[in-house]
Amino acid sequence: MTQLPMADRFGEGRTDSPYWNESVWFSFSIPERRIHGLIQYYFRPNMGMLNGGPAMWDASGTNQWDCLYYNWSHLQAMPPGAQKFDMTARNSLSVKVLEPMSRYKIDYDKEGFGMDLVWEAIGPDHELNTGDPGQQSTARFHIEQPGRMKGMIRRHGEEFPIDCFSMRDTSYGPREYESLASGGYFWGISADSSFHALCMGEGREANCIGGFIWKDGQLGSLVSGKRTIVEYGQFGPSRVVFEGSDKLGRTMRATGTVDPGLVFTGYTDHTVV
Repeated sequence: MTQLPMADRFGEGRTDSPYWNESVWFSFSIPERRIHGLIQYYFRPNMGMLNGGPAMWDASGTNQWDCLYYNWSHLQAMPPGAQKFDMTARNSLSVKVLEPMSRYKIDYDKEGFGMDLVWEAIGPDHELNTGDPGQQSTARFHIEQPGRMKGMIRRHGEEFPIDCFSMRDTSYGPREYESLASGGYFWGISADSSFHALCMGEGREANCIGGFIWKDGQLGSLVSGKRTIVEYGQFGPSRVVFEGSDKLGRTMRATGTVDPGLVFTGYTDHTVV
């Protein structure tokens, strides 16, 4: 069997740290209905543990107990023989590689909630390289990639057709969540261009510590930028502006209106919106 690319496998050079982390994340949305969701899981192989699952929400409920669906399952044992993108978790989440670095199958069936989805890349992957010590402490290797999610979600008999732009990421390395700082992780995708930015800092302005611009067939890492919060909502920013430049000398400016987000405590000692 041909070996999968590095980003589709468990990371090389694993230390014996109990906090060695192997993470996978996909986004999905139904923009016209202001429905958003994620599929995220991470392995702690030195603990023999797997955390994660799906979540879906809209403005009608943004807490784990009143959103459309939430089953981020803690303390699942790693399934025997599980691989990073070839596994079925105890909570029924199943992910498999269809084409390396290009297409992934995602399934789930539990508690009247089902997912039958395929994620397909529309652009190249980008490795997040940053000199920020906080980010370096949470991921030795980290990539993002723009794509499209298609398929069907079923919830208590109601069908939710999915056909949306979607960002994914995957990472490995020692990760101690006590080091998480304030900031924002955000992106924009169209059929033939996208950007991603990670900005960290307290207050209304946060400096960009990594990301990319993909445009006109060229991918360039962001080398500078900042996110400015124009207006706050109940739990965080509701209107933002991002300005940045990449290593190819290209500049960008994006404005964003932030829907009410899931108040997520999957990292136990931090709240993420």
